[in-house]
Amino acid sequence: MKRIVALLVIVSLVGGSLFGCANIKDDRQRTQAEGALAGAGGGAAVGALIGALIGGGRGAAIGAAIGAGVGMLAGAAVGTHIANKKAEYASEEAWLEACLQQARQTNEKMKTYNEELTGQIAALDEESKQLQSAYASKTAQRSSLVAEQKKIEEKVKEVNQQIAVAEQEIAGQQKALADAQANKKGDESTLLEAEIASLQRHKADLEEKVKQLASISARTSV
Repeated sequence: MKRIVALLVIVSLVGGSLFGCANIKDDRQRTQAEGALAGAGGGAAVGALIGALIGGGRGAAIGAAIGAGVGMLAGAAVGTHIANKKAEYASEEAWLEACLQQARQTNEKMKTYNEELTGQIAALDEESKQLQSAYASKTAQRSSLVAEQKKIEEKVKEVNQQIAVAEQEIAGQQKALADAQANKKGDESTLLEAEIASLQRHKADLEEKVKQLASISARTSV
């Protein structure tokens, strides 16, 4: 119960701070502050949960503090990057259009990558089955299974990198959406929401494929 209360306090504090950001008139400063505070809130929550698992109530407090600090730094970096990009455009509309184009391009790339990955996973699945059968019948060396497992692990690493790219894109586009909604840009908001939803679906597909690869990798363990 104490852990839940601690997390609720963290969320309420960050929520209040984000509300305060709305009163910052300078758009660049507001964007940076929002990024830092959002990062701090997320980091604190995650840190508290991990800390609670390790060291109970005291661990939760320590974890929250550490997580908030790390999250704030990461969030501030994202906020600064977005503010820098936004400053390159002459108007809010031009920036939002650029964000939409970026989201569409990323969605297209992720769609293509997901489609190619489906075929690659199918091939790895078949290879691993054949190797497992050959090893069981003593017509394949253990080194063949080890090499196959290494290939799968490299593919997992590659997919996780793509997931990280998707997460970064989603975070940036959600900031653009918040700006569009705050400035009553109804059409842009609708379009951005659709692109973000598509990005999230592609990310979920990639996460599912990581699970598939992990299952195939387990088959090659000897």
